[in-house]
Amino acid sequence: MSKNEGTGEGSRGRGSGGSAKDLDDRSFDEFVMGARYAVVLFWSGSCMPCRMVSLIFDELQCLRPGISFGKVNVGTSAVASRLGVMSVPTIILFREGRRVARVVGVKPLQVLLEILDNYFSASPKEDVYADSGYSDLM
Repeated sequence: MSKNEGTGEGSRGRGSGGSAKDLDDRSFDEFVMGARYAVVLFWSGSCMPCRMVSLIFDELQCLRPGISFGKVNVGTSAVASRLGVMSVPTIILFREGRRVARVVGVKPLQVLLEILDNYFSASPKEDVYADSGYSDLM
């Protein structure tokens, strides 16, 4: 995907451009369903790796403005358990409301960029997450 794919007329969602949107049980579904491409970080304030990923996440937003970014604090939301998030930090990618990938743990910026560019491209190399199956990117 080019840096600007999904930002033109007719795209279902717009990138946040600033900081990620804080999501809760009420706002999560609307956020994910309203975005063509959405990336959600599940984190905890007491988790040091989460703080590291949060910094990388902020940089991702600047580099991929056509993607909507959100954060869910697992201590204040039931969304994480609903989606089977067992560890933090976890990043879940959504394409037109459907989960397409899950990244667990701290990954370098370049790796996350490659993952976003693959799963949000016109023809992803693979689609590892479906409701009937499950796979994590390690």
